[in-house]
Amino acid sequence: MSPVLNDMLEHQVAPRLSHAARTIPKVGHEDDEEITQDATLMAARMMDSAEKAGRRFTAGNMVWYATKAARSGRRSYYTGRSDAMSPGCQLDGKARHEWLDESVETEFGDIGTLHEVVSCHPYQGQEPDPSEEAARNLDWEAFMAAHPPRHRIAILALAEGGTMREAGKRCGIKDSAALILKRRIATDLIEFFGEDVIRRLLDGVKPSWESDLRSARERHACHTTSTTKPTTTCLK
Repeated sequence: MSPVLNDMLEHQVAPRLSHAARTIPKVGHEDDEEITQDATLMAARMMDSAEKAGRRFTAGNMVWYATKAARSGRRSYYTGRSDAMSPGCQLDGKARHEWLDESVETEFGDIGTLHEVVSCHPYQGQEPDPSEEAARNLDWEAFMAAHPPRHRIAILALAEGGTMREAGKRCGIKDSAALILKRRIATDLIEFFGEDVIRRLLDGVKPSWESDLRSARERHACHTTSTTKPTTTCLK
């Protein structure tokens, strides 16, 4: 965008949008300041597009179009109306957001929070982390691909609860060779994954996300109030 339009945006468009923000419907935690910033970004995009197309316009034109777009529920990050998180969808009355901490009555007549209704069984610290499992699988695939088939056969046998002697039989080698293979696998594992990672696994050290999640569950159980509440979406 040219310097002239930059000056127009800063000194003519933005102040007018700030004044008009109070008339724009808001959803969720939106406020006048956030609406002003979002509408200013939409106006900047309109001005840049019009300038590239060689069209003439005034600051009042941009303020009118940006305000109209924001008032209809459009935002700079999403202009559609089918997403339940979209302000436009909520302004149309097609979706509403409910606080997870809001009290509700369960089908058994008990009073609880919406979070307790939609959440899974209580966390016991044993649920696997999907991202951690995916990363672990990728690492194992890379490890297996870089070593002979005997490594894979032996590791699978051990993972199934077998002994190294049984793994040796599957590989077609004797006990002495199986022992050498075991030491070789151990050395390769430490070299590939790192001694620190192996030690943490052997010591049973849990990833930090588990303690963070456990702390969050404990805070929720104590009904600690928060200024920013999580929301859930319920379609009508």
